[in-house]
Amino acid sequence: MTGRAIDHVVLKVANLDRAAATYESLGFTLTPRARHEDRMGTSNRIAQFEEMNFIELLEVDRPEGLMAHDFSARPPVFSFGAHNRSATRDGASMLVFASEDARADNDAFAKAGLQTFAPFDFERKGRLPDGAEATLSFSLAFSRAPEAPEAPIFVCQNRAPGLFWKVGYQRHENGATGIRALWLASAAPAREADFYQRLFGGRTTEVEGGVDVSCGANQTLRIRTAEQVAVRDPGFDAAAFAGPRFVGVEIAGPTNGDVPSDAACGMFISWVKR
Repeated sequence: MTGRAIDHVVLKVANLDRAAATYESLGFTLTPRARHEDRMGTSNRIAQFEEMNFIELLEVDRPEGLMAHDFSARPPVFSFGAHNRSATRDGASMLVFASEDARADNDAFAKAGLQTFAPFDFERKGRLPDGAEATLSFSLAFSRAPEAPEAPIFVCQNRAPGLFWKVGYQRHENGATGIRALWLASAAPAREADFYQRLFGGRTTEVEGGVDVSCGANQTLRIRTAEQVAVRDPGFDAAAFAGPRFVGVEIAGPTNGDVPSDAACGMFISWVKR
């Protein structure tokens, strides 16, 4: 096993209620709407999977109070809310890796010569399947490649996993069981692969039109040229591609098939038969 497991993908949307209706029509069970802290300015609903990863549908619904980026601070400050507010389209905005210690990961990023920011701790309320309310808490550490400002990553240390992961939210009408791969469009796949290899040492494999980077036991980051993405996703406009960004997800389920990005809130879904 090489690399680090994918914890989740952030799917930024302009209207969370509308996006939730779309994902529920695709057969996903979603958690109730939850508010992040005002300094984040966001709310989410989550499609949680039994393989302990998830898709986070996210709306910036309180932009007036969110914390700004401060890249001149020491250490620099990366704002989760400000990044997602700046996204000009619905679609996957951030890739998130699992972490047991976000601050240790942040130190490791610095030692590897990667861009780092101040670690970020927050809490939010979560509604459990039985209707009870619980306090969930997380620690994050961010990084990004200088050439990929629209595709930052962070690690997420879940400080209340027993309250977060619930079987009642992991049963989906479509049979989804987990994220198997995330797709990143880039004009320079080898350059992006080097960044991810430096992050967690994931094994890299050259393929037609790109590079695969292993992410733990059974997940992969697929870095492809815009032309290769357009072959996979008829909703992707290669002519309008302006820089590296996350574009699609592969999910394990009972059958094969694809949902184009224009039918899934800007992120294509490929079903991978278990």
